[in-house]
Amino acid sequence: MGLNLIIIHQNFPAQYYNIARHYAADPDNTVAAIGDAANVRHRPRIPGVNLLAYPAPQPASRHTHHYVRRHEENVRRGQAVARLLAQMRGQGFTPDVILVHPDWGEGLFIRLVYPDTPILAYAEHWSGLSDPVLDFDPEFPASPDERCLAEYSNATRALVFTGADALQTPTRFQLDALPPLFRERAALLYDGVHTKYFQPEAEAALVLPPAKAAVNAENAALPKWFPQRKEAATLTRRDTVITFINRVLEPYRGWHVFARALPRIQEACPEAHLVLIGRTGAPGAWGYGPPPDSRARKSRNWRDALLEELRGKLDCSRLHFMGLLPQERTREALRISRAHVYLSYPFVLSYSPVEAMSCAAPLVLSDTAPCREIADHEAEALFVDFHSPEEIAETVIRLVRDQPLARRLGLAARERALRDYDLNVWLPRWTSLIEDLANRAA
Repeated sequence: MGLNLIIIHQNFPAQYYNIARHYAADPDNTVAAIGDAANVRHRPRIPGVNLLAYPAPQPASRHTHHYVRRHEENVRRGQAVARLLAQMRGQGFTPDVILVHPDWGEGLFIRLVYPDTPILAYAEHWSGLSDPVLDFDPEFPASPDERCLAEYSNATRALVFTGADALQTPTRFQLDALPPLFRERAALLYDGVHTKYFQPEAEAALVLPPAKAAVNAENAALPKWFPQRKEAATLTRRDTVITFINRVLEPYRGWHVFARALPRIQEACPEAHLVLIGRTGAPGAWGYGPPPDSRARKSRNWRDALLEELRGKLDCSRLHFMGLLPQERTREALRISRAHVYLSYPFVLSYSPVEAMSCAAPLVLSDTAPCREIADHEAEALFVDFHSPEEIAETVIRLVRDQPLARRLGLAARERALRDYDLNVWLPRWTSLIEDLANRAA
């Protein structure tokens, strides 16, 4: 007998792509998903998933205290989701399990509609006064106001976690950050990587489009002084390619430090192409942290802020800002990379370093807790001090120049990705938890 599932995420499918696709592939199952209409229309559709959308909530009033503005918007999302759930219940649909990401408030009122349905909440991040990011970067010290906001930011999560039957979190670092009350109900479940899709390919190639082709709502135009690539070009494994990939080019992911390493990298490796992938346009062009100080930096985003700081010190003809790319093109960049750099605050781990491991890309990782969890220094990656542009530069240069080392690290990283992060390792653990919750409620 099949399962009835509801999956709720404002940006569906997001982290639920694999699990939604798995259950939707079985015609005995019924999979419904709920997301924000403004977001989900841009996201990939999964065959067999009945996608419902609620209108994007109105933002909080400017008179609302700034600690509470996000929470007020979360309450509105929760209301919108509760109305959709009430419609589903009125039509006779009863889910066996509901999966929900708590951070945007969509799980606040599930229990009012489905009081007996097991809820599995995705515990992605727990902030608060103990959050290590607050004291991590001396360049951006947290103010007392920011510390208070971090503490209050857990309000929505705490409410959703309290009402959930179980929690799931993808890494040990994230699990350990949870308060004991929630940690004891949380399962360590990584999302899983398609290692057959993210695999090495000797003939891989990445097309660099004309600069203007990359400009859209999420990718801002480069500064007028920056030389514009007028014709398409192609990079392959025969080229010296160094990659840096994140959802947004921002300090949380070390963009400001890596940018300051670029002059030395280019001095030692003048033939290198730097492929830089990440969003720079609205909304949220500055990422998780604060925006650049527009008065001091005169920049709309962190890419332009660092370019302005380093103006005259870079060979801009070999800096390729790609914006945010589709998964297929990101994979091609990883496949041709001689050195992939991933830097992160002690924060949520991105998918890109594990995808890079799966592609056997030689890795340079920041010596921070999330990265130490996925690889070991000199075994599958080279670790660097997040705060040191000099060390980052010299380590990248070492990896580019020492190809036997790069090959050894890349192959070892691929083996670890297959062993520890393959979707086929984690999917059975996901389904076991979901079906156990369903059976307990039956």
